[in-house]
Amino acid sequence: MADAHDATHDAPLAAAAWRGAVWTAAVAGAFSLVVAALLLANHVKGLALDPKDSQAVAELKARLSARPTDGSLKKELRAVDLRLRRDYFRRTAFASRGAWLLVGGLAVFLVALKAAADLRKALPMPQGRGPERGEEARSAARGRRWVTAAGTCLGVAAVVMAVGSARVRPPRPSEGHGVADVSYPSPEEIASNWPRFRGPGGLGVAASADAPMAWNGRTGEGIAWKTPVPLSAPNSPVVWGDHVFLSGATKTRREVYCFDASSGKLLWQKPVAGIPGSPAKPPEVMDATGHAASTVATDGRRVYAIFANGDLAAFEFAGRRVWARNLGKPDNSYGHASSLTTWRHLLLVLFDQADELAGKSKLIAFEGATGRVAWQTPRPVGSTWATPIVVRTPSGEQIATVGVPWVIAYDPATGRELWKADIMDGEVAPSPIFANGMVLVAQAHSIAAALRTDGRGDVTETAVAWTAEDGLPDTCSPLATGELFVLVTAEGLVTCYDARTGKMLWEHDYETHCLASPTLVGDRVYLVTFKGVTIVLAAAREFRELARAELGEQVAATPAFVGGRIYIRGTKHLFCIGKKP
Repeated sequence: MADAHDATHDAPLAAAAWRGAVWTAAVAGAFSLVVAALLLANHVKGLALDPKDSQAVAELKARLSARPTDGSLKKELRAVDLRLRRDYFRRTAFASRGAWLLVGGLAVFLVALKAAADLRKALPMPQGRGPERGEEARSAARGRRWVTAAGTCLGVAAVVMAVGSARVRPPRPSEGHGVADVSYPSPEEIASNWPRFRGPGGLGVAASADAPMAWNGRTGEGIAWKTPVPLSAPNSPVVWGDHVFLSGATKTRREVYCFDASSGKLLWQKPVAGIPGSPAKPPEVMDATGHAASTVATDGRRVYAIFANGDLAAFEFAGRRVWARNLGKPDNSYGHASSLTTWRHLLLVLFDQADELAGKSKLIAFEGATGRVAWQTPRPVGSTWATPIVVRTPSGEQIATVGVPWVIAYDPATGRELWKADIMDGEVAPSPIFANGMVLVAQAHSIAAALRTDGRGDVTETAVAWTAEDGLPDTCSPLATGELFVLVTAEGLVTCYDARTGKMLWEHDYETHCLASPTLVGDRVYLVTFKGVTIVLAAAREFRELARAELGEQVAATPAFVGGRIYIRGTKHLFCIGKKP
């Protein structure tokens, strides 16, 4: 009697618990169905709006190829591409979060369903007539079949959506703070701007063949605008859209600048200070190098700057500092001068120092949005002042670097060393370039060489296609036109080789100081001397000077060529050469 009394007493509680479990299962099931439907719709829309296959972008690219100097068309293409990419990453983020919500909803649904089944067994069942119990059993069976079918459908949807979201999910953030932004500019965006030292790819080749050939800085003829730069430095202008970026520094001040590309107006001037670990005493550097020798870089989202004391900082285009960190004071007798570059969403920093036996040199990849270290690779080289380039080869993209004694290529996604060649000597300052499928390097008191990129491991004996020993530069980076390989020494000797064979074609001695690297614009080579004289040469197998133009101010930086204009940093001013707005 006591057991019957307890069962009767517990029946309302058991019934309430059973109803709660049933309602929980129903709500979780409905939630899972809604999430699955939204994920399916998002997945279908994603297939139709993939930025890589956009019909609108393809049509704009086709129009731009016919009108490569159309600024409004370039702006429209950038806007459409940016909108598609933002929508793409919003959808991938939704797919990732939605997949987890679906899994959570299914888990709650199944747990509640199991609880309801267990509680149902515990409920006291009235002893009704046989037909009623039979109907109840049939109803329960139909319910179980419905639940099984619904669970199966939701499970299949979860798997499909999880696989789909995994296929397009952005890379997960690594160590650090903040949320990773894996968006990055398209090749077309990069080509239409000047995002780093020596422009797209770091090759010194302008996308447009249109550039002025005559101006006079003293009279203002051909000068669109001229603006004072607060702090002097030898780093070069970087241009993205309507923004021109520079940096400057003294022993006690480090700053980043943003100018309006149309008017030259200084839009903002931001200090780089208050960084944890930044050394109280700045390093000793040569006057010619200074404390801000490295050219900034941009990925179209942020601009990045590094200084001689190891301070590294990222700013939004509006001027807000996003992140900053100190890499340690470089052990470098001349001062740090390697410029920054980007690859996809990563910022690449070549931090070579001391000598090859010290083990201090490294190549570091930071997530551009957060400053987290994505990977870093030790380098068996000493101090260098060259800047890495990212090249596209038949076997994939590679980061090409040059030091003493190695020319080394790395995988940009992981930092893994791909190949290396022991061919360099001296103190490496000229950066590598890429042409005809080969990495080309040159350094005074060493050699000029062309290296094939398809090898792996130590390729010293197998990768060198040709070498040369005349006209080797000590500061200016080389230039390749595809057919020609051009070298410029600090004393003004210009030497031209056949880029495929290494045969010397011609040389001409201007007997003037040169620090800026040459640039190819169409079929012309632009060379700026330290006195501020721009010499325009024909990119030809025979020497031919085409024009000269004077700036009226000394120049140690390499110009930027964008949209039919030339941006030149003098020792005191930033100049824009071209038609006035």
